[in-house]
Amino acid sequence: MPITITGVVKNGVVVPMASLPEGAQVEIRLSELPAEKAPVSASRLTPAELRRMPREQRQVILAAAAEMAEHDYRSDKELTGFEAFSEEERIAWAP
Repeated sequence: MPITITGVVKNGVVVPMASLPEGAQVEIRLSELPAEKAPVSASRLTPAELRRMPREQRQVILAAAAEMAEHDYRSDKELTGFEAFSEEERIAWAP
C-alpha cells in the first residue's frame, strides 16, 4: 500500500519531511502548487528523528524550514518586535 510523504527540493536534492525505510522504492510527483500551499503531510519529523539524520540532511531540512518561515519573520513585527531585556534590566547592567 503506497504512503505519501511530502518533501522539498533543496539544491537539487529531494528532502523528505519524514524518514524513509531503507530500500524503499520512491515515485516522485511534482506538485503544481507553490510549496507554501501544498498539502501538508501528516508525517512530521520529531526532533529525535531529525537528530538521528546525517548532518548534511539535517542542514538541508532546517534550511528549507528557515526559508519557509522567512516571509513570516520579515512581515510580522510581532514575531521580531520585542526587546531581549526590559528597561529595568538594561539600567541594572549599565556601567
